[in-house]
Amino acid sequence: MPPALIKFVIDTIIILTVFGTIFFIYQAYGNRVIEEFFGEQKISILLGDTPVVVSIADDAEEQRVGLSGVESLPENEGKIFIFDQEGKYGFWMKDTLIPLDIIWVNDALEIVHIEQNVKPESYPTIYHSPVPARFVVEVNAFFVSTFKVEKGEKISIPAHRLPPDLK
Repeated sequence: MPPALIKFVIDTIIILTVFGTIFFIYQAYGNRVIEEFFGEQKISILLGDTPVVVSIADDAEEQRVGLSGVESLPENEGKIFIFDQEGKYGFWMKDTLIPLDIIWVNDALEIVHIEQNVKPESYPTIYHSPVPARFVVEVNAFFVSTFKVEKGEKISIPAHRLPPDLK
């Protein structure tokens, strides 16, 4: 085999190995790396007609932590929990420091249940929607009453953040 061909094969193997490693690291740790360099990623959604900037909890660890330890939220900010499928997801106030309104949303992007002014001292009570939901939005207590958000209203989520089966 000519030396130029050997060098080409070795260079190709090295390049494929480097790109394969980068791809694996991105798949396994991409969200954490992005957060480390650029901060927590946020999107804008609409709850009814009200815009809200939300951080995203779309993996088990982010969903477990939620808003635990957060001392305050700006008026129109919150967190959206995006699940792989509709289900009856329970929420509690473990290590949560501020009262919240909790809003459950189904696959049709319709609000199906609301718990208002859930206080930190309610822990270990677990709050559930009586019907399956795909998304849960947590916002400051009294958000729902202040902005007149109601069960049955639609929410809007940017298409690029919807689960693949809802696009």
